[in-house]
Amino acid sequence: MQVRRDILLFVTLAVVAIIGGVLLVLNRPGATIDSFLKAARERTTAARANPANAEAFRATVCAGGPCVLVEAGGLAILVGAGEGAAEGLAARGLMRADLDAIILSDLTLDSVAGLPGVSRASLAAGRRDRLKVYGPAGMVPVVDGVNLLLAAEPGVRLEVGTDKEDQGLEGLVVFDSGVVSIRAFGGRELGEGRVYRIDFEGKSLVIAGCRARPAEIVSAARGTRSAASILAAGSPQLLQGPADSCLPVKDVLEAAGQARFDAILLSPLQPSAMIPGSLAAWRQVLVTEKTGGAMVGGPGSVIDLSAGKPVLRPAG
Repeated sequence: MQVRRDILLFVTLAVVAIIGGVLLVLNRPGATIDSFLKAARERTTAARANPANAEAFRATVCAGGPCVLVEAGGLAILVGAGEGAAEGLAARGLMRADLDAIILSDLTLDSVAGLPGVSRASLAAGRRDRLKVYGPAGMVPVVDGVNLLLAAEPGVRLEVGTDKEDQGLEGLVVFDSGVVSIRAFGGRELGEGRVYRIDFEGKSLVIAGCRARPAEIVSAARGTRSAASILAAGSPQLLQGPADSCLPVKDVLEAAGQARFDAILLSPLQPSAMIPGSLAAWRQVLVTEKTGGAMVGGPGSVIDLSAGKPVLRPAG
């Protein structure tokens, strides 16, 4: 019995010593600073650039305004540069010095307001050469205006990209690396928006801004074997007044149905998307429209075409 009591006493003292040691470590001077530094390191690691491998084909919604980073075949293409684009890319570890291009679906302020920030962030990430920007008719004065805005500070300047062959119903070839190609549909006249199709290894991703025409969405998907889409839309149910210049979500989803996309990421690129609870309201709209294979997603949502079928992942 004496031996048992001694063992029990020893175990109790050991437990007390361990607990006391832990408390001393946690409460020692500087422990709070150490904890803060650890958390800061974790945030830095999360925001560190993480380029996709050469086989990856994915697109990430990077901000509340127009901002989608497409990674395909080792290339990185930014679609849209709305306000907060640079910050959204950095927060998700997607801000790269080797961005291959920026492509714009339209030239409205909400699509181009983030261009100066992306230029500055590219410089901070290590870029030194000019960054090419492709878009609909009227690109030159927009790019010149951004460069003029940046004239008083060192930074990466923007350059208007030259489109390639216009293949009529097959779209305008904007960019072609031999592995990844980008085609544009619409946007030939001033004020028109563009719908883009990015092709890689027999798969296609169609990205349409909120001012895209339904017919162009359908045209972009024509002839594809496996296609997914990121579509922006408006809705009188959620947005009111003249600020709602996007296509109604019903029209966009009808076009997506005609296009027979394998997956649809509906991304409401409007201020309401950043109001708490509004994405839930958008999801309710989607339920009301009874559209299968579609998901509503805000910043951080991903559509991944790397595998056999597109995979939709909501914001984490």
